[in-house]
Amino acid sequence: MATVLKILQGAGQIGGNIVVIEGNNSRIIIDFGIPLTELNGNPIDLKLDDQTITKYLPDIPDLYNDTQEKETVILLSHAHPDHFGLMRYLNQNIKIYTTQTTKSLIKKCSNILYQNLYDNLNLQEIKNKKNFCDFIIEIYPVDHSVGGACAFKITDTLTGKTILYSGDIRCHGRNRNDINKFINDNRKPDYFIIEGTTLNRDGYNIKSEKEIENEFVKNIEQNKVNIVCCSPLNIQRIISVYNACIRANKTFVIDPYTAYMLEVYADKEIPNYKSEHLKVYCAPTTQTKKIFKDERYKKYHKNKITFKEIMTNPENYVIKDNSRVSKSILKRKDINDINIIYSYWDGYLYKRNYRWGKYKDKLKIVHTSGHIRKNDLIELINKINPQNIIPIHTLSANKFEEYFEDKTIVMQNDSELKVS
Repeated sequence: MATVLKILQGAGQIGGNIVVIEGNNSRIIIDFGIPLTELNGNPIDLKLDDQTITKYLPDIPDLYNDTQEKETVILLSHAHPDHFGLMRYLNQNIKIYTTQTTKSLIKKCSNILYQNLYDNLNLQEIKNKKNFCDFIIEIYPVDHSVGGACAFKITDTLTGKTILYSGDIRCHGRNRNDINKFINDNRKPDYFIIEGTTLNRDGYNIKSEKEIENEFVKNIEQNKVNIVCCSPLNIQRIISVYNACIRANKTFVIDPYTAYMLEVYADKEIPNYKSEHLKVYCAPTTQTKKIFKDERYKKYHKNKITFKEIMTNPENYVIKDNSRVSKSILKRKDINDINIIYSYWDGYLYKRNYRWGKYKDKLKIVHTSGHIRKNDLIELINKINPQNIIPIHTLSANKFEEYFEDKTIVMQNDSELKVS
């Protein structure tokens, strides 16, 4: 029996990747997420605890039962719900292989972010290479907006055919060495399944993370109250803001949730609650209350700053947006005296009841994508030089045909391909 490659979800849409590689005696499933868009490109806005997400579960009954028809493992590329969001429905005996960072992010944030929905995932660390029945699995760190992201190479031990899976990837972040190794170790695979998220964003200027840091420096130098809106999961963005504060001689004020996330990453290159140019504002939010249930994290009080201290000399601080502290500032300062730097996708500003939406004309947008730029994508594929290219996580699969012609295989959801 020939090995079969199936895309169950993620073809012709953003997110929700579910890829199956099935051999004689075993199968590998890569990612198991909730889509961000429908096939027509319309956004999907679901909460993780919304039971309607079950309609996105693939029709493979034995994944949810105690016994699998074939020996099965799941590979997880990174800790974003559009890649792991459906995993809570899997049978707990099925092992999910990922990086140590991704494992920590999901395990330690299940309570804080995900209503304990992901407490029981059977997460296992994979470091370099693993033999699994019909296949050899290799893992490669890649650059993305969340730490711990990786790509996978799957080799069919019977035929020697190789399938490379990019996950979510970019070349304009700080981890250039990871991208270079990924390229050098993976030349001429038989199939390259690669994301193309940004290909439908014509005219969209995607800056490097270093350029973003420089923009932060320019924006925080003025003597106003500086509020930065960004995700603590986007660790490179947090580093950009922190570095900018050092360069501008400001203090970065974070909330306990951000301090907690910095410790989850636990890397010597990443600041923590004790770092210079950093203080913790212990706002009593829902997330803070969850964090402080664990006595170990009350240590954040050792480097705390009060709201009164902030407002005495507000121009000395750059404040990580927090619903409590931002609301307090807006009560005391005119919006024109506040420098609000917005570092998320700007589409969130148009969602109903989004608290910064009414100020969107006042915001300074300083942001870049977690996904690969068009020119970098073309260069990456040309350097790797695969025999076949399979687009995923994109609304513009036709662009691959334009750039790579007959090398491109455009698959649809629920389609399959014999790997011969």
